[in-house]
Amino acid sequence: MIIDLNEVHCKLLAKKDVSQMNDVLEELEIEPTGLISFLQHSQNLGFIAQYHDKIIGFIYGYSLMSLDNRAPQLLIYSVDVLTEFQNSGIGSKLFQYVVDYSKENGFSECFVITDKGNKRACRIYEKAGGKNDFEDEIVYVIKHA
Repeated sequence: MIIDLNEVHCKLLAKKDVSQMNDVLEELEIEPTGLISFLQHSQNLGFIAQYHDKIIGFIYGYSLMSLDNRAPQLLIYSVDVLTEFQNSGIGSKLFQYVVDYSKENGFSECFVITDKGNKRACRIYEKAGGKNDFEDEIVYVIKHA
């Protein structure tokens, strides 16, 4: 499907948005009540990509504190785009939005863990500035300072 990425809007997920996420939640096999419960914890974050009135992409993650850093880190746990909208730049746009959000909101870095075999995901993370400096594991870290 060819779409105009200028018509895709990304934002922080609010509880009121959950009712519009039926297609995404069904494809991911997530119960709406589970997502609502997830959002009740302040360290849990969700982000969505909307195309017109339809939510077509979803990222969620966790704000983590470490002992040696006063600023939190953002662990991006899952990046998902509805199957019919994949390969159209939405994952890249949504991921970049999350990277920018984390920088603008005082996170020291954000990181995501993936498999080396997930080439498409690796390209998205590298395009957003992610670096993998580890020989035996693949963790992309996006530093803000």
